[in-house]
Amino acid sequence: MTAETTAPAKPRLSREARQIERQYRNVITLFLAGRLGNFSHQRHVHIANILHHLPYGRELMHLGLQVMAYRNFVPDKYRAEITDRYWDQLDGTLPDPAVFNDVPGGADGRRQERGAHVSGLTD
Repeated sequence: MTAETTAPAKPRLSREARQIERQYRNVITLFLAGRLGNFSHQRHVHIANILHHLPYGRELMHLGLQVMAYRNFVPDKYRAEITDRYWDQLDGTLPDPAVFNDVPGGADGRRQERGAHVSGLTD
């Protein structure tokens, strides 16, 4: 289980889920905004395996794919049944963050592009 229940059924991130969320925060944010580039089948599986570890991960996967479909002007392309069919078949293996090196900022958003200076990044 990835969430602990506190007062009236409000999920709280487990230590593991918090760590995963931090490790992949940039990728998760870009995916949910419909702006994650190079979205191949393998990248789709990587994102699904990441979200599989978070509370409401399936719902977040649905949301991200819907946003992506609308942002690309193909809202009819996304079908929730397909995500649901394959969700339980995921093995939950987290991808190496290096597979997201093509994403500006990397998996966690902290990697600086060559020659760029970013100040004020703290956790």
